[in-house]
Amino acid sequence: MGPYRLLARLGQGGMGRVYLGRSPGGRAVAVKVVRDGLLRDEGFRRRFVREVEAARRVTGFFTAAVVDADPEGNPAWLATEYVPGLSLQQAVARHGVWREEAVRGLGAALAEALAAVHAADLVHRDLKPSNVLLAPDGPRVIDFGISAAAGDTALTQTGTVIGTPGFIPPEQLLHASSGPAGDVFALGAVLAYAAAGAGPFGGGAAHAVNYRVVHQDPDLRGLAPALADVVARCLAKDPGERPTVARLLDELGESVAAVGDPWVQQGTPVSEGDVTTAGWMPGPVVDSAARLRAETPTEPLSRAEDDTTQRPSVPAPPRVRHRLRTVLATATALAVTATGAVLWKVAADDDNGPARPPNLERLWTRPLADGQTVAAVSDGMFYLQHEKRHEITALDVTDGSQRWNRRMPVADIRQDEDYLKRLGNDIRVTGVSGGLLYYGSHDHLFAVDADSGDHRWKYMDDSFHASPVVVGDVAYAHMTSFFYVLNTRTGTKLWDYGYGVNADGSNIAVTGDVLLVHSQKKLIAVDTRTRKQTWTHTAASDAVTGLAVADGKVYFGTQDGALYAVDTGSGEEVWRRTFEGELWDGKLGGGAGMPEVVDGTVYFENDGYVSAFDAGTGAPRWQQKQEADEVTSLAMVDDTLLVTDSAGGMSALDPRSGKPGWREPVGGGGDPDFWLVGNVVVTETDGRLIAYRVAT
Repeated sequence: MGPYRLLARLGQGGMGRVYLGRSPGGRAVAVKVVRDGLLRDEGFRRRFVREVEAARRVTGFFTAAVVDADPEGNPAWLATEYVPGLSLQQAVARHGVWREEAVRGLGAALAEALAAVHAADLVHRDLKPSNVLLAPDGPRVIDFGISAAAGDTALTQTGTVIGTPGFIPPEQLLHASSGPAGDVFALGAVLAYAAAGAGPFGGGAAHAVNYRVVHQDPDLRGLAPALADVVARCLAKDPGERPTVARLLDELGESVAAVGDPWVQQGTPVSEGDVTTAGWMPGPVVDSAARLRAETPTEPLSRAEDDTTQRPSVPAPPRVRHRLRTVLATATALAVTATGAVLWKVAADDDNGPARPPNLERLWTRPLADGQTVAAVSDGMFYLQHEKRHEITALDVTDGSQRWNRRMPVADIRQDEDYLKRLGNDIRVTGVSGGLLYYGSHDHLFAVDADSGDHRWKYMDDSFHASPVVVGDVAYAHMTSFFYVLNTRTGTKLWDYGYGVNADGSNIAVTGDVLLVHSQKKLIAVDTRTRKQTWTHTAASDAVTGLAVADGKVYFGTQDGALYAVDTGSGEEVWRRTFEGELWDGKLGGGAGMPEVVDGTVYFENDGYVSAFDAGTGAPRWQQKQEADEVTSLAMVDDTLLVTDSAGGMSALDPRSGKPGWREPVGGGGDPDFWLVGNVVVTETDGRLIAYRVAT
């Protein structure tokens, strides 16, 4: 990657993967490689360029410096100083809570790190225990990948809350501006974690933690009185009442100076020479960090491993594999997302991919060509696209065999339209419905036969490529403020309808003669025969899920965590169930997931919980808390409810009782990309597709 040879994979998350690399001169670096899907988002690309430029300005003893980057490359990447050490989260879990003197030393170091961040006119915005690495010579604050220039929110989506529950300041949760004082709040929460082994606002569902941050006092009973006083001031609800970073540095620095020379020779020798360490750090933490540094791999991956289309057929020697696992198990604090990463696959795996979990029968594996991505799935089929080459490939999901591969026609670029010229004529698959696969190119929407790849028709849509929903012989193509109807045989436009408001295109559903679409709190119904709006239902909060239709009712979840059932004929609310009772605060909620309706039961997820309700009455049947912080999807396969989560796991639940069965890792961990087609799960890991049949 650039001039760096990759030695091992450190972690994976929603932003991409992080590798341990070696510079030509032998320096160890952490190389963050951004995933292709994000780079297709021009807004993200611009934001990443800005963040890299900002991160280069951050210098200080207790920060992991950016040493190199290519933010506009393909792929884009960022190299930072490699810090061999436990995260604070791992250190507390492994070695226990810290004494007051050590916590104060940690606080002084983190305050100095934040001073360096703020001096560059930045706000970190996600300081937490997993973003504090503990090297033998002291801590390092890492992961400026989601920080933003102070006061600059032009490239940030309105309403987005960046951070981790329990460490996000109340003003940010309430969508007010958050500056350096927000980092002071997070610092106070981190120090409380080090001293007590838990955050000052407890654990559990994200929305419940957020509620306590805004409305309740922190629990500091595990802290010594003097330390509790410092932390309490950092955690003040009013940002103006919190101490500045400079004041904290003065106050905590005096405590560190009182213990004598902060830099001493100590710790168990684990390699040639002594280890220079921070005198106030707990001895077991120093020893673990020193051993980790000694076990850092020094040999690069094989040449075959560098090529994502080729994998070595012979496993790495046992000694190397053991060392890689040691590093990866303890150095994951250089993960790339707010939720961290759970590593399941080391970089030196053989051609057979990860070992088969007992409840997942491996069916096939296939490398993705450079530039090839998963585009869509349908019954029994898996579609790949190559935007630049204008190619679409269809795979049989049961065995991975190629059903067809086609170079697709593209729209001509008109020389008199500067805006359209900039779009180019790359292809982008938008969806599959009614036996047709749709893709956009330049200013046209194209339809091909999903079974054969044969071209059917194209429709000029001025570059606003929809994902049509097919019902019978017509396709409903939704845009922001209207939808149009096409003949599926010819691509001829039949009619269109304007809502009069902006609507969410991801939430369209067609049932019988009714088209349903959401516009924030409103659910709008349009009669497709009379072409008139028939009713509007208004929820208490914005809709955040797709629409599940069954037995004359439409089900959806909202931002405040509620689940709604609305009659599709009249628009009357049949029932509504809130998720977490009185603790729920709609302003703080992370939103709900897509409901699944099967045999008279609605299965619903929010944060790390899965619930079941009677589809007719809304009566609760059961609720289960999952192991991971976030549930990402629900699906009923045969008589098993499959639940996937943000830690890269798949669980099997009994749909009648919610009783958990097995749980297995799927893919590379850390919120991987995967798709469920019937009882086959396909995951993408390190540029390779791996398919498993799920035991049900």
